[in-house]
Amino acid sequence: MRKKSEERRQAIIDVAAEIFNEIGFDRASMAEISARLGGSKATLYNYFSSKEEIFLQVMKQQAGMQFESLFAILIEDDGSSDMRDTLRLFANKYLHLILSPEVIAVRRLLYYNAERSDLGCMYYENGPKRGWLVISEFMKRAMDRGDLREADPWLTAIQFRVLVEAEWAEGRILGVITSMPPAKIKASVERSLEAFFRIYGV
Repeated sequence: MRKKSEERRQAIIDVAAEIFNEIGFDRASMAEISARLGGSKATLYNYFSSKEEIFLQVMKQQAGMQFESLFAILIEDDGSSDMRDTLRLFANKYLHLILSPEVIAVRRLLYYNAERSDLGCMYYENGPKRGWLVISEFMKRAMDRGDLREADPWLTAIQFRVLVEAEWAEGRILGVITSMPPAKIKASVERSLEAFFRIYGV
C-alpha cells in the first residue's frame, strides 16, 4: 500500500509539472491536475493541501538535488582549504545553477505570484532561507578561525550572494541576458570575490 501511495504521489507531481510548464502556475488549478490525473479533487487533497504545496514539490524535484550538491560544498568544508578557493568553487556552480533556464523560469513565476498566494513565503522558507543559513554558518566558522573579520554572519552571507549575482540576476530574469559564457561567469566571480574580501577580509 505504501509503495502504491508513493507512486500515486509521484504521478501527481509529474502531471502537475506538465501543467505548470504548459499553462503556468497562475492558470493551473487543482481541478485541472485531478482531471488530467484521472481522479477526484478529494483524492488529490489527500496528498497535497494546495496547489502551492504541489508546486514546491515540483520545484524541489527539478532542482533540489542540484542545490543540495551545491550547498554540500560549504557544509563539508573543514577549513583546511583556502577559503577563497572554496567560495570560488561555490560561486561558479551557484551562478551556473541559478541562471539555468529551469531555475529562471521558476523565479519569474514566483515573483509574478508572490502577492497572489502564499507561494513566495512557502518557497522562501523551504528554499533560499535554508540555503543562506548554510552560508551564514560557513561564514561564522570562517570568522571563528580568523579567516574573516567579525561581523553578522547572516548579513555577510546575504552580501556575498548579492555580490555574486550582481552582474547577472536582474538582466537574466528580465530576459536582457540570454547568454552566459563560462569564461564571463568565471571573471565575474573573481570580481565579486575581490569585492567581498575587501569588505570582510582580514
